[in-house]
Amino acid sequence: MMEGAMKLSASGRITVSVLAAIGLVVTVPAAALEEDQHQPMYIEADAAELDEKQSTSLYLGNVDVTQGSMRILADEVLVHHKQDRRVQKIIAVGHPVRYRQRVEDDPDEVKGRALRMEYEADRDELTLIDEAVLIQGEDRFASDRIVYNRITDRVTAGTSAQGRERVKIRIEPETEPDGEPQAESAP
Repeated sequence: MMEGAMKLSASGRITVSVLAAIGLVVTVPAAALEEDQHQPMYIEADAAELDEKQSTSLYLGNVDVTQGSMRILADEVLVHHKQDRRVQKIIAVGHPVRYRQRVEDDPDEVKGRALRMEYEADRDELTLIDEAVLIQGEDRFASDRIVYNRITDRVTAGTSAQGRERVKIRIEPETEPDGEPQAESAP
């Protein structure tokens, strides 16, 4: 059984170590903006239902969630709160749900879409489920399940993320200003 490991540089270029037939693990040195997790979260929707006893809030219709540079657009969002009213978990459903966020030292945003997304605040982890796609720059990952941990800067996809499908990847070579692919230095 082979395991996959890939590294995503700040410029979005991917260096392939081993590509697995059954899964993928990606290290993303270009981390999500650290200050985003310390910003207040704003939610807009057509309707909202709050349940203080269950510590949940449900937002319906054209839901827009923002926190710093992070933005999630969905048809429906369920937020689980902790006792101190901080966000514990967000479950977003849509056709599709869309995600985007700026990353440190990179002009390209990380973008994602899926039919369902789950965000675990304590782990700072976003899981894209069903028809999942994650894009940074020209590089693109597609599978039925992709997990993006913003603390450890790792992306796991395919069966290594408990998915059912293989991972589909498009890797664009980094180009020089003249449009030619960049030559690699000898070690």
